[in-house]
Amino acid sequence: MGVFSDMIIGSGIDTVDCMITLDFPKVSEDRNIYEVYEEFGQSLDCVYVVNRDGFLVGLLDQPTMLKVGARRNMQKLAGELVCKVPMCLPSSSSVQEAITLFLKLKVNEVPVTDETGRMIGVLKLWPLFDYQASKLESLEQELNKSKKLTATLEAVIENPYEGMVVVDENSHVTMINNFYLEVLGVTREEALGRHICELTPHSELPNIVRTGKAQFVDYWKVGDRDFMIIRAPIKKDGKTIGALGKTLFKDMGLAHVFARKLAQLEDDLKFYKEELRKIHSATYTFDDIIGEGFKITATIRLAQRAARTTSTVLLTGESGTGKELFAHAIHNYSVRRHGPFIKVNCAAIPEQLLESELFGYVEGAFTGASKDGKPGKFELANHGTIFLDEIGDMSLTMQAKLLRVIQEREIERIGGTQPFKIDVRIITATNRKLEKMLQEGTFRDDLFYRLNVMVLELPCLRERSGDIRLLANYMVTKLNQKLETDVEGISQEAMQILQNYAWPGNVRELESVLERTMNMVDEPIILPEHLPARILQAKMSVNDIQSGEHSRFEEGRNFAEKELLVDALKCAKGNKAQAAKILGIHRSVLYKKLTKHGLGGEVLSGEL
Repeated sequence: MGVFSDMIIGSGIDTVDCMITLDFPKVSEDRNIYEVYEEFGQSLDCVYVVNRDGFLVGLLDQPTMLKVGARRNMQKLAGELVCKVPMCLPSSSSVQEAITLFLKLKVNEVPVTDETGRMIGVLKLWPLFDYQASKLESLEQELNKSKKLTATLEAVIENPYEGMVVVDENSHVTMINNFYLEVLGVTREEALGRHICELTPHSELPNIVRTGKAQFVDYWKVGDRDFMIIRAPIKKDGKTIGALGKTLFKDMGLAHVFARKLAQLEDDLKFYKEELRKIHSATYTFDDIIGEGFKITATIRLAQRAARTTSTVLLTGESGTGKELFAHAIHNYSVRRHGPFIKVNCAAIPEQLLESELFGYVEGAFTGASKDGKPGKFELANHGTIFLDEIGDMSLTMQAKLLRVIQEREIERIGGTQPFKIDVRIITATNRKLEKMLQEGTFRDDLFYRLNVMVLELPCLRERSGDIRLLANYMVTKLNQKLETDVEGISQEAMQILQNYAWPGNVRELESVLERTMNMVDEPIILPEHLPARILQAKMSVNDIQSGEHSRFEEGRNFAEKELLVDALKCAKGNKAQAAKILGIHRSVLYKKLTKHGLGGEVLSGEL
């Protein structure tokens, strides 16, 4: 049995039932022997004989069949001439047991019986050989894999830049690499099998084996050499069977290089985190809101009170009154100031994209979706504030979905199946009249009542004309930095004009006018003639007219008229007839006004 049998140790779980031949020569014991000879005698070595119940009663071998052939008129039954019953093999037998039986009987096949003892087939030797050959091939493949793995492990262990030692459960050295041997100054033969403390008296590996707890980045000094080392338990089935000691660097010089690189990576990470925080953070505070009038200071106090709560805030007012500025300030004044501040302009995002922008989507949610999915704005704003600007421009469908988020405080990505809770403060803003939209059916009343909790009506600039001087001077300073100009201020006359203007575009329009003027002016002081025509054409205050400053009015009107003439000629590319049509006056009137303002010939060419 020997070597061949040893090859299949470990295959005992494999049974022979899958290798049984079910088509084999079998006859009943009460069948005429000559009929059996006629059917099988000249071609087979043996025929199996069974009784009516299927139990094997013996076999007819070749000598017996030859005798029957010589006596053609033999009138006997097959059961009368059988040889002794051969040894059978149960179908549940293992391959190991089958091979043992074949080697013992020295035969080419053996009968196989089921659990009741009935014969169900035969097991031949060659299929068994084929099976074992495939097993040997598999063993060879596994052996080759093991050799490759061993070679890889040896390469890892013999890393010339790291020391490594392994001990067993008794802290005896079972593996050690050349680097470690060199550090200790011993040979492999001297180290293997010895207790680790005999090689390094203060070794912590026995303690690792005892406690099963790892030690990371410990200091280890051997002679005049310093190392960083880690120690870790080796476990199997939850039990500690040894420990590993491993140096991290060849010397401390490399450790210092690594530490510097790690510090640089930490600095880089800190920088990028800060940059990301800036992108998703509020910029302005209440200190950035300029104004001393009653209406603006009262609004600021109410906004500060709202910031201390968690309620939804609705900012209303005309365009350009500073709704986004207030949203920033409320966030920075609240307990969520260290959380994200996410801005969404509901009017700027197409309706078909707004849902994915707000709630995000999972992989494969729709054609063109990112393979990794994408978090929505609400998800990004978790533990912070989301500012929904132009909320009045949101469709009724999206209003319903927003209402659910406000009520349930949970979102679900498009294409997802798992909703998850969010902790978000919601600030909304609109310049539209939501009450009127309720009557028109273009804004949901249930959403309106959810938003209409803390309402801040921001005053328009014409209601706070006393703050225009403060705002204008502040903007001149800010725009000087932006435009790299040196404007020193605004003249009293120009300031009076600014204060008398209605400012339909509010603070945003004021900043736009000042930026245009500062780009055009060459003098250090902004004068009335530097202001745009529409500002100069604005109605002067009653107090100014009563004070007799009619000449200044005439001066401003003449300046505006001249600027209109020049603009019309520019649009008409110098064609006076076309310019007269643009202005809605007769061509003769145009010529008179050009003469009045000295816009003829070379002067006009210079203006154009």
